[in-house]
Amino acid sequence: MLLRDKRFRYGTFSTVMMLFAIIVFVLANLLAGEFNRTRDLTNEQIFSLSEQSLNFLESLEQDVTITLIARAGQEERITSQLISEYTAASPHIRSETRDPMLNPALIHNFAAQAGIEGGITEHSVVVQSGETVRVVFPHEMIEGMVNPFTGETTITSINIEREITRAIHLATQGEATVLYYVIGSGEMPLPPQFVNFLESENFIVRELNLVLEEIPEHAEILFVPMPARDWTEIKAERMLNFLQAEGNAFFLLDYTPEATPNFADVLDAYGLSISSNLIFEDPQSMFMGRAFYLIPNLIPHEITENLFLQNFTNLLPLFPIEMQINDIRRTTLTFEPLWLTSMNSFSRGLDSEAETLAQIYSDNPGPFPLALAVTDRVFLGGTAYYTQIIAVSSSDFISPHFNAYIGEGNWQFVLNSLRWMQNRAHGIWVPGRVPQGHMPLLITDATANIIGGIAMGGIPLICVAIGAFVWFRRRYS
Repeated sequence: MLLRDKRFRYGTFSTVMMLFAIIVFVLANLLAGEFNRTRDLTNEQIFSLSEQSLNFLESLEQDVTITLIARAGQEERITSQLISEYTAASPHIRSETRDPMLNPALIHNFAAQAGIEGGITEHSVVVQSGETVRVVFPHEMIEGMVNPFTGETTITSINIEREITRAIHLATQGEATVLYYVIGSGEMPLPPQFVNFLESENFIVRELNLVLEEIPEHAEILFVPMPARDWTEIKAERMLNFLQAEGNAFFLLDYTPEATPNFADVLDAYGLSISSNLIFEDPQSMFMGRAFYLIPNLIPHEITENLFLQNFTNLLPLFPIEMQINDIRRTTLTFEPLWLTSMNSFSRGLDSEAETLAQIYSDNPGPFPLALAVTDRVFLGGTAYYTQIIAVSSSDFISPHFNAYIGEGNWQFVLNSLRWMQNRAHGIWVPGRVPQGHMPLLITDATANIIGGIAMGGIPLICVAIGAFVWFRRRYS
């Protein structure tokens, strides 16, 4: 009789379903704990590793230890979560947290191995592979901007993943490359921020006065800015000897009012020359309405490959100079354009009396190369000897101001070029997590006109058309 009671049957069914739900809930939690499945619901995905980091970690072969320097219970949540993502992404990575108050000797040892004199601050991340130690400081992981009126700090970029991935990459690369910066003839100094960027990418930057000293035998790459005055004959001879012995060089070319025949002879030996003409862009391809701020067209090449993939923008400010490939040159030389102007660009001599920024009959029509890769292949005794040169028609393009404005695209171009000369893969570039509304939008005047036309003409016309259609339907329905 009890089994026929509806209340008993319904009560038993409810109890069974409740037990089943509890069992499913417990099993789901056990499985979630076993596989550590979480979902990052933040707009910027600040708790997750990007595809670039995951691809890099997948190919990692060296063992790496990531140490978070923080007191127990005071770890930064984002940093801790990201470090756990690194350990989950590669079996070669292990992590640990060290309290600086309980492990002062270990922290001191890390600082000594990394060559840091000021010590390692709390909330830093130490990356170690073998004997190589890299330290990521808190100020490198978070970028902020202070409001001068209120004194409030606004976070502009969260770079935790970017800096940790970069540190792992550098710690597993091995010995740093020495990059020599040529001085002695009034060359502009390298911006400190640019030097710091190169050093963070495993380069050691040193100045080299070719008037006073020979080029070291171990030198691989020379960074050569446009001199304010001409090179001496001995300086030009040392440069040519270096290039002929499979040396590599990155040239920053510019206009200079003083004649530079010895410097020009070095360029001429590799089929290049510069004129006194400045390059202007077509008004529809201007940047910020300025004919002398050029956004070049990227040409497919090993150097520009990841610039395409990462949607980097490049910018050449302040009157790029016209570079020319000489008609008379060695057959061993090959030239590959990396940046080109538009078909509507033109160059104009400094002696021109034109008062317009529009092209006139005496101007030279484009397009023009703004960056060139030059390779000299010489075969001796069945062996190929290579010299590689990058030439860019502006020295201001490495300015920190312009580079920051376009999101590091210009410096990434330099880095790719240096690694190309070394026959090495591109660096690991990971974007910072930029809060909404902080990413600069770079558009030409032509694009601005299109957007303005759509906003002021296209959208209103669509609204009028929809309104007319609705009125017509109602009027005759």
